[in-house]
Amino acid sequence: MGRTARRLNPLIVACGALLGLAGPSSHARGLAAAGKVDITPALDTHQVYLAGFGARGRRPEGVHDPLYARIVVFSDGKKTVAIAVLDFLGLYRNDVQDLRRMTRFDKEGRYLFVVAAHQHSAPDTLGMWGPVPGVSGVDHGYMRGVKEKVAAKVLEVNDKLKPARLRAVVSRVDPRGLCKDIRDPAVIDPDLGVLAVDTPDGEPVATVVNWSCHAEVLDASNRLITADYPGALCSAVEERRGGTCVFLPGSVGGLMTPDVKSRDFGEARRIGSELGGLALKALADAGPPTVFSVGYKSETVLVPIENSRHLMFLPSMVFGHKLRNSSGIPLPPSSAYSLPALHVLRRLKKHEIPWIETEVSRLDLGPACVLGIPGEVFPELSMGGYQGQFRAGQALTSPANPDPPDLSRAPAGPYLKDLMPCKAKFVVGLANDELGYLVPDYDFKVPDSLTLLPRRPGHHYEETNSIGRSATRIVLDSARRLLQ
Repeated sequence: MGRTARRLNPLIVACGALLGLAGPSSHARGLAAAGKVDITPALDTHQVYLAGFGARGRRPEGVHDPLYARIVVFSDGKKTVAIAVLDFLGLYRNDVQDLRRMTRFDKEGRYLFVVAAHQHSAPDTLGMWGPVPGVSGVDHGYMRGVKEKVAAKVLEVNDKLKPARLRAVVSRVDPRGLCKDIRDPAVIDPDLGVLAVDTPDGEPVATVVNWSCHAEVLDASNRLITADYPGALCSAVEERRGGTCVFLPGSVGGLMTPDVKSRDFGEARRIGSELGGLALKALADAGPPTVFSVGYKSETVLVPIENSRHLMFLPSMVFGHKLRNSSGIPLPPSSAYSLPALHVLRRLKKHEIPWIETEVSRLDLGPACVLGIPGEVFPELSMGGYQGQFRAGQALTSPANPDPPDLSRAPAGPYLKDLMPCKAKFVVGLANDELGYLVPDYDFKVPDSLTLLPRRPGHHYEETNSIGRSATRIVLDSARRLLQ
């Protein structure tokens, strides 16, 4: 039996079938609309650098395929939730707050959920990939234009709400040939989540797809702007089903990277097309529409900037967050320069470390619940897997790893998906902020040096691209409170 056939024998969680007692009555309906807007930079106008890979950016030489912001809005007449997913590596909290103010989705009864699809060949939006290490690669004029376009599109879509119904399904697929884990232990989230939004007569409005893997088929040698496999996935779904496809990245930490034969556009199309086909096949097995409901809640929490490299390069990144002390009191703007200088001179003491606000969120959309995590959470924190049940044919720990994780110290459940009170469970990373990797505490190992070098033997790249050790516990505690 071929690989595709094995994948199409999924563990289907067909929420429509389980909750289909609402049948075709009007109680199953709410309002929804969707659309997309091109946010590709004009290279003759904007000086952008490609994000991802290493400590400096790459000047793009052209555009292979466009970048979009894809938007879907849900309303039950009392509450309205807009989801906006941008083809960027990440967005900071200040960007999200700007979009909420511009759209007036910062008012009671309205919530804007902003996600970056995490492409590694899109413009630097985080200030970490400029011409030289430590210098921002963000073109602020371009970013202002992007926010204006996205805000206008959110308002336009919100004005076009029409009766709609929801179906949701989660298909458990074989990730081999699609995604692999390159950090021990091998844990890959095999759940492909799909939320279908249709008019009462079955016309597609939107298809929301949730999958856990980095958008990095193209590697550091690429010099063309591309939406990578999420762009190909959405194109395939839009061509075959219609409506707007919205891609939600899942638990991409760990590290989840595409399982490819070569780092080229052909492989990006293959993975995107295959995932799109699997999503539509799973959707065909979903039950009837369910009761249309909309709910949301979020929690603002403080996290410390413990990463020594982040502290040294605060000026290039501080535009994304307001610096605060541990009590949440704002620090003066000059601290973005004085704290790095002090840190280089003698290392900041614990009580001197700046903190930032971030946000953890939960959406309830009919049969689906969406947990928004502001960073790159590891799959094992979402669903466990320390006994090898999600290793997809890989060794749980590599025999070649000189410093394998001590799995006897790994956290016990319940894990995030265990706590989600629905059948269609979508864990979404890069939601409303980007804190970097959220590394399990038991395996967080990094040198106590100014530059975090030399790197520890084994698999410990993710620690150097995390805001710090404490963030994982703080974010997970908040998520658990929201799920209670």
